Amino acid sequence: MKTQLRILSMLTVFSLFFYSCEKDADGVTDIETGIDTTEEVGAEQAIPGEYIIIYKEDKSLSGKSAGMKAKSQQTLSKYAIAEDNIKQTYSSAIQGFHVENLSEEQVKTLKNDPEIAYIQPNYIRTLDVEMGTPVKALPATVHNKGANKGSWLPSGDFLPWGINRVGRANGAGKTCWIIDSGISPHSDLNIDTNRSRSFVGGSWQDQNGHGTHVAGTVAAKNNGSGVIGVAYGATVVSVRVLNAQGSGSDAAILGGVDYVARNARNGDTWNYSIGYRNRHTDAATDNAFRNLERTTYGAMAAGNSNDDTQYYSPQRLQTRNSWNVGNMANGDRPAGSSNYGRSVDRWAPGSQVWSTWLNGGFNKISGTSMASPHVAGILLLRGNSTGTDGSVSKGGHTAPIATTN
Repeated sequence: MKTQLRILSMLTVFSLFFYSCEKDADGVTDIETGIDTTEEVGAEQAIPGEYIIIYKEDKSLSGKSAGMKAKSQQTLSKYAIAEDNIKQTYSSAIQGFHVENLSEEQVKTLKNDPEIAYIQPNYIRTLDVEMGTPVKALPATVHNKGANKGSWLPSGDFLPWGINRVGRANGAGKTCWIIDSGISPHSDLNIDTNRSRSFVGGSWQDQNGHGTHVAGTVAAKNNGSGVIGVAYGATVVSVRVLNAQGSGSDAAILGGVDYVARNARNGDTWNYSIGYRNRHTDAATDNAFRNLERTTYGAMAAGNSNDDTQYYSPQRLQTRNSWNVGNMANGDRPAGSSNYGRSVDRWAPGSQVWSTWLNGGFNKISGTSMASPHVAGILLLRGNSTGTDGSVSKGGHTAPIATTN
Protein backbone atom coordinates (compact mmCIF):
# COMPACT_ATOMS: atom_id res chain seq x y z
CA MET A 1 0.00 0.00 0.00
CA LYS A 2 1.18 3.47 -0.72
CA THR A 3 2.20 5.45 2.33
CA GLN A 4 1.59 9.08 3.09
CA LEU A 5 4.47 11.40 3.93
CA ARG A 6 3.91 14.91 5.18
CA ILE A 7 6.54 17.16 3.66
CA LEU A 8 7.19 20.67 4.85
CA SER A 9 9.20 22.97 2.63
CA MET A 10 10.31 26.53 2.21
CA LEU A 11 8.89 28.36 -0.79
CA THR A 12 11.44 29.07 -3.48
CA VAL A 13 11.07 30.53 -6.96
CA PHE A 14 12.70 29.47 -10.18
CA SER A 15 12.95 30.41 -13.81
CA LEU A 16 11.50 29.40 -17.15
CA PHE A 17 8.99 26.60 -17.57
CA PHE A 18 9.36 24.60 -20.79
CA TYR A 19 9.07 21.29 -22.63
CA SER A 20 12.57 19.86 -22.74
CA CYS A 21 13.78 17.84 -25.69
CA GLU A 22 16.84 15.67 -25.47
CA LYS A 23 18.25 12.34 -26.59
CA ASP A 24 18.33 9.26 -24.38
CA ALA A 25 21.33 6.98 -24.55
CA ASP A 26 19.18 4.73 -26.78
CA GLY A 27 18.47 7.56 -29.23
CA VAL A 28 14.90 8.24 -28.13
CA THR A 29 13.79 11.86 -28.18
CA ASP A 30 12.31 12.86 -24.83
CA ILE A 31 9.83 15.72 -24.72
CA GLU A 32 8.66 16.78 -21.29
CA THR A 33 7.35 19.75 -19.41
CA GLY A 34 9.90 21.24 -17.01
CA ILE A 35 11.54 24.33 -15.58
CA ASP A 36 15.02 25.50 -16.49
CA THR A 37 16.63 26.79 -13.31
CA THR A 38 20.14 27.43 -14.58
CA GLU A 39 19.63 31.13 -13.96
CA GLU A 40 17.97 32.88 -11.07
CA VAL A 41 14.56 34.37 -11.61
CA GLY A 42 14.69 38.09 -12.23
CA ALA A 43 12.00 40.73 -12.00
CA GLU A 44 11.55 40.55 -15.77
CA GLN A 45 10.29 36.95 -15.43
CA ALA A 46 7.44 37.84 -13.10
CA ILE A 47 4.24 39.60 -14.07
CA PRO A 48 4.69 43.08 -12.57
CA GLY A 49 2.45 43.69 -9.59
CA GLU A 50 0.90 40.19 -9.60
CA TYR A 51 1.11 37.91 -6.56
CA ILE A 52 -0.36 34.71 -5.17
CA ILE A 53 -1.58 35.13 -1.59
CA ILE A 54 -1.88 31.88 0.37
CA TYR A 55 -3.91 31.73 3.58
CA LYS A 56 -3.43 29.50 6.56
CA GLU A 57 -6.00 26.73 6.18
CA ASP A 58 -9.56 27.49 7.28
CA LYS A 59 -11.54 24.24 7.11
CA SER A 60 -14.83 26.12 7.30
CA LEU A 61 -14.09 27.62 3.86
CA SER A 62 -12.84 24.45 2.17
CA GLY A 63 -14.36 24.22 -1.31
CA LYS A 64 -16.45 27.35 -0.84
CA SER A 65 -15.57 29.65 -3.72
CA ALA A 66 -17.96 32.41 -2.68
CA GLY A 67 -16.68 32.37 0.88
CA MET A 68 -13.06 32.53 -0.23
CA LYS A 69 -13.83 35.41 -2.57
CA ALA A 70 -15.49 37.31 0.28
CA LYS A 71 -12.55 36.65 2.59
CA SER A 72 -10.08 37.80 -0.06
CA GLN A 73 -12.04 41.00 -0.63
CA GLN A 74 -12.14 41.66 3.12
CA THR A 75 -8.38 41.19 3.38
CA LEU A 76 -7.68 43.76 0.67
CA SER A 77 -10.31 46.15 1.99
CA LYS A 78 -8.69 46.02 5.42
CA TYR A 79 -5.56 47.57 3.91
CA ALA A 80 -7.36 49.96 1.53
CA ILE A 81 -6.42 47.90 -1.54
CA ALA A 82 -8.96 47.81 -4.36
CA GLU A 83 -11.00 44.59 -4.25
CA ASP A 84 -11.27 44.41 -8.03
CA ASN A 85 -7.54 43.65 -8.14
CA ILE A 86 -8.45 40.02 -7.39
CA LYS A 87 -8.11 37.91 -10.56
CA GLN A 88 -9.09 34.50 -9.15
CA THR A 89 -9.49 32.70 -5.84
CA TYR A 90 -8.54 29.21 -4.67
CA SER A 91 -10.64 27.31 -2.16
CA SER A 92 -10.13 23.56 -2.53
CA ALA A 93 -6.61 22.41 -3.42
CA ILE A 94 -5.22 25.46 -1.66
CA GLN A 95 -6.76 28.53 -0.06
CA GLY A 96 -5.93 32.01 -1.26
CA PHE A 97 -6.14 34.33 -4.23
CA HIS A 98 -4.31 35.75 -7.23
CA VAL A 99 -4.09 39.54 -7.20
CA GLU A 100 -2.74 42.25 -9.52
CA ASN A 101 -1.61 45.87 -9.16
CA LEU A 102 0.11 45.46 -5.79
CA SER A 103 2.97 47.72 -4.79
CA GLU A 104 5.98 46.37 -2.89
CA GLU A 105 4.81 48.27 0.17
CA GLN A 106 1.39 46.64 -0.01
CA VAL A 107 3.01 43.21 -0.29
CA LYS A 108 5.05 43.89 2.85
CA THR A 109 1.88 44.90 4.68
CA LEU A 110 0.00 41.77 3.62
CA LYS A 111 2.86 39.52 4.70
CA ASN A 112 2.27 40.67 8.26
CA ASP A 113 -1.41 39.70 8.20
CA PRO A 114 -1.89 36.88 10.77
CA GLU A 115 -4.18 34.90 8.43
CA ILE A 116 -1.71 34.82 5.53
CA ALA A 117 0.77 31.95 5.38
CA TYR A 118 2.96 33.29 2.57
CA ILE A 119 3.03 35.35 -0.63
CA GLN A 120 4.80 34.59 -3.90
CA PRO A 121 5.16 36.54 -7.16
CA ASN A 122 3.23 35.21 -10.14
CA TYR A 123 5.99 34.03 -12.43
CA ILE A 124 5.52 33.46 -16.15
CA ARG A 125 6.25 29.97 -17.43
CA THR A 126 7.26 29.86 -21.11
CA LEU A 127 7.47 26.63 -23.10
CA ASP A 128 10.30 25.95 -25.53
CA VAL A 129 8.68 23.23 -27.62
CA GLU A 130 10.24 20.83 -30.08
CA MET A 131 7.39 18.43 -30.72
CA GLY A 132 8.53 16.43 -33.72
CA THR A 133 6.55 16.10 -36.94
CA PRO A 134 2.80 15.45 -36.57
CA VAL A 135 1.01 13.42 -39.23
CA LYS A 136 -2.59 13.34 -40.42
CA ALA A 137 -2.66 9.56 -40.83
CA LEU A 138 -0.86 6.85 -38.91
CA PRO A 139 1.67 4.56 -40.65
CA ALA A 140 -0.15 2.43 -43.23
CA THR A 141 2.13 -0.53 -42.57
CA VAL A 142 4.23 -1.52 -39.60
CA HIS A 143 7.07 -3.50 -41.15
CA ASN A 144 9.61 -1.55 -39.09
CA LYS A 145 8.12 -1.93 -35.62
CA GLY A 146 11.19 -0.40 -34.02
CA ALA A 147 10.43 2.88 -35.76
CA ASN A 148 6.63 2.88 -35.75
CA LYS A 149 6.20 1.47 -32.25
CA GLY A 150 2.84 -0.15 -32.75
CA SER A 151 0.64 -2.48 -34.76
CA TRP A 152 -2.77 -2.52 -36.41
CA LEU A 153 -5.74 -4.24 -34.76
CA PRO A 154 -8.31 -6.18 -36.83
CA SER A 155 -10.81 -3.45 -35.90
CA GLY A 156 -8.78 -0.89 -37.83
CA ASP A 157 -7.39 0.88 -34.75
CA PHE A 158 -3.67 1.46 -34.36
CA LEU A 159 -2.32 -0.16 -31.17
CA PRO A 160 0.65 1.83 -29.76
CA TRP A 161 3.28 -0.38 -28.19
CA GLY A 162 2.68 1.11 -24.76
CA ILE A 163 -1.03 0.30 -24.78
CA ASN A 164 -0.16 -3.23 -25.88
CA ARG A 165 2.33 -3.52 -23.00
CA VAL A 166 0.08 -2.30 -20.16
CA GLY A 167 -3.28 -3.55 -21.50
CA ARG A 168 -6.56 -1.85 -22.31
CA ALA A 169 -10.27 -2.08 -21.53
CA ASN A 170 -13.52 -0.23 -22.08
CA GLY A 171 -13.53 3.03 -20.14
CA ALA A 172 -16.94 4.31 -21.26
CA GLY A 173 -18.71 6.23 -18.50
CA LYS A 174 -15.48 7.10 -16.69
CA THR A 175 -13.76 10.51 -16.59
CA CYS A 176 -10.15 11.73 -16.52
CA TRP A 177 -9.20 15.41 -16.00
CA ILE A 178 -6.22 16.46 -18.14
CA ILE A 179 -4.29 19.32 -16.47
CA ASP A 180 -2.16 20.44 -19.41
CA SER A 181 -2.20 22.60 -22.56
CA GLY A 182 -5.85 21.78 -23.29
CA ILE A 183 -7.40 19.16 -25.57
CA SER A 184 -8.05 19.63 -29.26
CA PRO A 185 -11.36 18.32 -30.66
CA HIS A 186 -10.59 14.96 -32.27
CA SER A 187 -12.66 12.10 -33.69
CA ASP A 188 -10.81 9.74 -31.35
CA LEU A 189 -11.73 11.62 -28.14
CA ASN A 190 -14.85 12.05 -26.00
CA ILE A 191 -14.39 15.53 -24.51
CA ASP A 192 -16.67 16.91 -21.80
CA THR A 193 -17.00 20.38 -23.25
CA ASN A 194 -19.32 21.58 -20.50
CA ARG A 195 -16.79 21.08 -17.71
CA SER A 196 -13.65 21.92 -19.69
CA ARG A 197 -12.04 25.22 -18.68
CA SER A 198 -9.13 27.49 -19.56
CA PHE A 199 -7.04 29.25 -16.93
CA VAL A 200 -4.93 31.11 -19.50
CA GLY A 201 -7.77 32.96 -21.22
CA GLY A 202 -9.59 32.01 -24.38
CA SER A 203 -10.90 28.55 -25.15
CA TRP A 204 -10.17 25.31 -23.32
CA GLN A 205 -9.08 23.84 -26.68
CA ASP A 206 -5.45 22.84 -27.12
CA GLN A 207 -3.32 24.87 -29.51
CA ASN A 208 -0.03 23.28 -28.48
CA GLY A 209 -0.48 19.50 -28.89
CA HIS A 210 0.90 18.14 -25.63
CA GLY A 211 -2.40 17.88 -23.77
CA THR A 212 -4.17 16.25 -26.73
CA HIS A 213 -1.43 13.61 -26.91
CA VAL A 214 -1.82 12.87 -23.20
CA ALA A 215 -5.62 12.60 -23.53
CA GLY A 216 -5.34 10.05 -26.35
CA THR A 217 -3.15 7.72 -24.35
CA VAL A 218 -5.68 7.75 -21.53
CA ALA A 219 -8.88 7.43 -23.52
CA ALA A 220 -8.71 7.29 -27.34
CA LYS A 221 -11.75 5.45 -28.69
CA ASN A 222 -11.99 1.89 -29.99
CA ASN A 223 -13.77 3.13 -33.12
CA GLY A 224 -12.07 1.41 -36.04
CA SER A 225 -9.67 4.26 -36.85
CA GLY A 226 -6.89 6.26 -35.25
CA VAL A 227 -5.21 5.07 -32.06
CA ILE A 228 -6.68 3.25 -29.06
CA GLY A 229 -6.21 4.31 -25.42
CA VAL A 230 -5.80 2.42 -22.16
CA ALA A 231 -9.34 3.21 -20.95
CA TYR A 232 -10.72 3.50 -24.46
CA GLY A 233 -13.85 5.57 -24.86
CA ALA A 234 -13.55 7.29 -21.46
CA THR A 235 -14.44 10.96 -21.17
CA VAL A 236 -11.66 13.52 -20.84
CA VAL A 237 -11.98 17.03 -19.39
CA SER A 238 -9.67 19.77 -20.63
CA VAL A 239 -8.11 21.82 -17.83
CA ARG A 240 -5.99 24.22 -19.85
CA VAL A 241 -3.19 25.88 -17.89
CA LEU A 242 -0.76 26.48 -20.81
CA ASN A 243 -1.52 28.62 -23.86
CA ALA A 244 -0.80 28.14 -27.58
CA GLN A 245 2.80 29.30 -27.19
CA GLY A 246 3.23 26.98 -24.22
CA SER A 247 3.08 29.78 -21.67
CA GLY A 248 1.27 29.77 -18.36
CA SER A 249 1.92 30.99 -14.86
CA ASP A 250 1.95 29.77 -11.30
CA ALA A 251 -1.49 31.29 -10.81
CA ALA A 252 -2.94 29.50 -13.84
CA ILE A 253 -1.57 26.11 -12.79
CA LEU A 254 -2.86 26.50 -9.24
CA GLY A 255 -6.21 27.57 -10.68
CA GLY A 256 -6.42 24.39 -12.75
CA VAL A 257 -5.50 22.12 -9.87
CA ASP A 258 -7.98 23.89 -7.61
CA TYR A 259 -10.72 23.49 -10.25
CA VAL A 260 -10.18 19.74 -10.43
CA ALA A 261 -10.14 19.42 -6.64
CA ARG A 262 -13.47 21.23 -6.48
CA ASN A 263 -15.24 19.43 -9.33
CA ALA A 264 -13.86 15.91 -9.79
CA ARG A 265 -16.13 13.11 -8.63
CA ASN A 266 -15.47 9.88 -6.81
CA GLY A 267 -13.90 7.44 -9.27
CA ASP A 268 -12.54 10.12 -11.63
CA THR A 269 -8.81 10.37 -12.24
CA TRP A 270 -6.51 13.23 -13.25
CA ASN A 271 -3.24 13.43 -15.15
CA TYR A 272 -0.56 16.05 -14.52
CA SER A 273 2.33 15.90 -16.99
CA ILE A 274 3.87 19.19 -15.85
CA GLY A 275 7.01 19.34 -13.76
CA TYR A 276 10.36 21.00 -13.20
CA ARG A 277 13.41 20.54 -15.36
CA ASN A 278 15.88 21.38 -12.60
CA ARG A 279 15.70 20.85 -8.87
CA HIS A 280 12.85 22.75 -7.29
CA THR A 281 10.63 22.28 -4.25
CA ASP A 282 7.94 24.60 -2.93
CA ALA A 283 5.16 24.49 -0.37
CA ALA A 284 2.38 25.77 -2.65
CA THR A 285 2.74 23.00 -5.22
CA ASP A 286 3.17 20.26 -2.63
CA ASN A 287 0.18 21.41 -0.61
CA ALA A 288 -2.05 21.81 -3.65
CA PHE A 289 -1.43 18.22 -4.74
CA ARG A 290 -1.63 16.86 -1.23
CA ASN A 291 -5.11 18.37 -1.00
CA LEU A 292 -6.11 17.42 -4.57
CA GLU A 293 -5.85 13.79 -3.62
CA ARG A 294 -8.54 14.29 -0.98
CA THR A 295 -10.96 14.42 -3.93
CA THR A 296 -9.67 11.65 -6.16
CA TYR A 297 -6.56 9.88 -7.37
CA GLY A 298 -4.38 10.47 -10.40
CA ALA A 299 -1.00 10.18 -12.10
CA MET A 300 1.87 12.61 -12.55
CA ALA A 301 5.01 12.55 -14.68
CA ALA A 302 8.23 11.95 -12.73
CA GLY A 303 10.24 14.35 -14.90
CA ASN A 304 13.08 14.06 -17.42
CA SER A 305 16.11 15.33 -15.53
CA ASN A 306 17.75 11.93 -14.94
CA ASP A 307 17.64 12.84 -11.26
CA ASP A 308 16.09 11.77 -7.96
CA THR A 309 12.50 12.92 -7.51
CA GLN A 310 13.20 13.94 -3.90
CA TYR A 311 14.37 17.32 -5.28
CA TYR A 312 11.14 18.15 -7.19
CA SER A 313 7.63 19.33 -6.28
CA PRO A 314 5.12 17.71 -6.38
CA GLN A 315 6.93 14.61 -7.65
CA ARG A 316 8.66 14.05 -4.30
CA LEU A 317 5.36 13.45 -2.49
CA GLN A 318 4.70 9.94 -1.22
CA THR A 319 0.96 9.95 -0.78
CA ARG A 320 -1.92 7.50 -1.08
CA ASN A 321 -3.60 8.88 -4.19
CA SER A 322 -0.91 10.53 -6.35
CA TRP A 323 0.93 8.03 -8.53
CA ASN A 324 4.35 9.15 -9.75
CA VAL A 325 5.37 7.53 -13.05
CA GLY A 326 8.77 6.96 -14.64
CA ASN A 327 9.40 6.54 -18.39
CA MET A 328 10.08 2.98 -19.53
CA ALA A 329 11.47 2.37 -23.03
CA ASN A 330 10.63 -0.70 -25.12
CA GLY A 331 12.30 -3.75 -23.63
CA ASP A 332 11.35 -2.75 -20.07
CA ARG A 333 14.37 -0.46 -19.73
CA PRO A 334 14.37 2.89 -17.92
CA ALA A 335 14.63 5.80 -20.34
CA GLY A 336 17.96 7.56 -19.95
CA SER A 337 16.45 10.91 -19.07
CA SER A 338 13.66 9.67 -16.78
CA ASN A 339 13.72 10.68 -13.14
CA TYR A 340 13.79 7.95 -10.51
CA GLY A 341 13.56 7.71 -6.74
CA ARG A 342 11.73 6.46 -3.69
CA SER A 343 8.57 8.36 -4.67
CA VAL A 344 8.31 6.77 -8.15
CA ASP A 345 5.39 4.39 -7.73
CA ARG A 346 5.23 2.81 -11.18
CA TRP A 347 7.02 2.68 -14.51
CA ALA A 348 5.12 2.79 -17.78
CA PRO A 349 5.86 3.12 -21.51
CA GLY A 350 6.83 6.66 -22.42
CA SER A 351 9.28 6.43 -25.32
CA GLN A 352 8.18 6.89 -28.96
CA VAL A 353 4.49 6.85 -28.11
CA TRP A 354 1.87 7.42 -30.80
CA SER A 355 -1.24 9.35 -29.78
CA THR A 356 -3.73 12.01 -30.84
CA TRP A 357 -2.65 15.49 -31.91
CA LEU A 358 -3.94 18.84 -33.14
CA ASN A 359 -6.23 19.18 -36.18
CA GLY A 360 -7.35 15.57 -36.03
CA GLY A 361 -3.79 14.32 -36.50
CA PHE A 362 -1.36 12.08 -34.63
CA ASN A 363 2.19 12.35 -33.32
CA LYS A 364 4.89 10.14 -31.83
CA ILE A 365 6.74 11.78 -28.93
CA SER A 366 8.53 10.69 -25.77
CA GLY A 367 8.96 11.51 -22.10
CA THR A 368 7.50 10.85 -18.68
CA SER A 369 4.59 12.99 -19.90
CA MET A 370 3.75 10.06 -22.16
CA ALA A 371 4.25 7.43 -19.41
CA SER A 372 1.99 9.10 -16.86
CA PRO A 373 -1.29 8.90 -18.84
CA HIS A 374 -0.87 5.13 -19.19
CA VAL A 375 -1.19 4.94 -15.41
CA ALA A 376 -4.02 7.50 -15.30
CA GLY A 377 -5.94 5.21 -17.66
CA ILE A 378 -5.18 2.13 -15.57
CA LEU A 379 -6.36 3.88 -12.40
CA LEU A 380 -9.55 4.82 -14.22
CA LEU A 381 -10.21 1.15 -14.96
CA ARG A 382 -9.12 -0.36 -11.64
CA GLY A 383 -9.73 2.31 -9.02
CA ASN A 384 -6.79 3.42 -6.91
CA SER A 385 -4.54 0.51 -7.86
CA THR A 386 -2.67 -1.03 -10.77
CA GLY A 387 -1.69 -4.51 -11.79
CA THR A 388 2.01 -5.17 -12.18
CA ASP A 389 4.21 -7.17 -14.53
CA GLY A 390 7.92 -7.01 -13.83
CA SER A 391 9.85 -4.03 -12.53
CA VAL A 392 12.32 -1.33 -13.52
CA SER A 393 15.38 -0.24 -11.54
CA LYS A 394 17.24 3.03 -11.78
CA GLY A 395 19.42 5.03 -9.42
CA GLY A 396 19.24 2.35 -6.73
CA HIS A 397 15.43 2.35 -6.68
CA THR A 398 13.04 -0.28 -8.06
CA ALA A 399 9.33 0.01 -8.78
CA PRO A 400 6.81 -2.20 -10.62
CA ILE A 401 5.68 -1.84 -14.23
CA ALA A 402 2.01 -0.85 -14.27
CA THR A 403 -0.58 -2.98 -16.10
CA THR A 404 -4.34 -3.21 -16.28
CA ASN A 405 -4.35 -6.87 -15.14
